[in-house]
Formats: sequence, structure tokens, C-alpha cells
Amino acid sequence: MHRLVILPVLLVMLLSPLAGKAFYIRLHGLVTEHFSGDAMRGVQVRLVKDSVDRETIITTGNGKYELFLERGYNYQVWFHRADLVTKHVVIDARQIPLFPDVPFYDMDLQMTMFEWFDGYDFDLFALPVAQAEYRHSVRNLNWDVDHTKEFQAKASRFMIQYEREVAVRDRKATMTASATKRGRRKRVVDF
Repeated sequence: MHRLVILPVLLVMLLSPLAGKAFYIRLHGLVTEHFSGDAMRGVQVRLVKDSVDRETIITTGNGKYELFLERGYNYQVWFHRADLVTKHVVIDARQIPLFPDVPFYDMDLQMTMFEWFDGYDFDLFALPVAQAEYRHSVRNLNWDVDHTKEFQAKASRFMIQYEREVAVRDRKATMTASATKRGRRKRVVDF
């Protein structure tokens, strides 16, 4: 009689660690400055799950971040800091089957950021810089390569104009600074 009671209890104990290991998507990466490649500290990485804010983390000095996503939802991941151009990606995990072939997906997403300033049109970055979705044909969560290529072509043209604008602004700032210094120069009088 005791053996019959002990057997179900042992089965529950043995199976419970397996039940506790649910499928997840590990999204991680490094946020760097676009021109120098330096790791960026203080960038907010905000996870929006089916249009609801779920979690915001801040990159540390090494620029790293890590988030865990679940299957069955549509996500937006926003990268923001007040002095930088905000960017985001879309990850559609709604079609991932209830029991995927693997216990988790690992997504390495590197993000580059650059300075935002008044009076310049950054509307391009209202679009997602990348999109991912589950593909039944390969049974995996994949980045949309066509979207990425199209966005990168637009972003490359944008960055050429952006760099020109930065150079013009730097030149104006240098000229203003040198004009200010000339006006304040003290005259040396020899006796």
C-alpha cells in the first residue's frame, strides 16, 4: 500500500523540475556609439509586450543588456536615451508552437546609437530598424533579412546627410567659439 503512494509522489518530484523549465527567448546584446564603437552607458532598453510596457533596463558601463521574452506575444524593444536618436525592433513570437524543438531561442542584437539634436528630421527611425518572426519552414525565430536590407539602405543614405549636418554644426560651433575668444582677448601693454 505504501509503495503505491510513494510512487506517484516520486513521479511528481521527478517531473516538477521539467515543468518549471518553460520555453523562453533570450534577447541580449551590446549598445554602442555609432561612430566610435564605444559601449554606451545609461541607455534605456524598454520591452513592450502586446502594446503594454513590461520592463525597462538600463545599460551599464559595458553597454550590455539582457531580456527574456515568452512565446505567443508580439514585442517591441526600444533603445532610448535623452541625447540619442531612439530606435526599436519588432519581434513577433506569436507563431512559435506550444512545444518548440528547443528549450529556448538565443537572439544576439547589437544596437548602435548616435546623437539627437533639434531641427533635424529623424522620422526614418519611427520605423523598426529590424523585425523578427517565427518561420514554420525553418522552425525558428528569424530576422527579416529583406526588411533589414531595405532599412540599412535608407539608413546609409540618412547617415551620409547626418554626418554632413554634424560637420556643419561643428564648424559653426568652432567659429562661434573662436569669435568669442577673439572678442575677449586682453591687450598686453608694455611700459
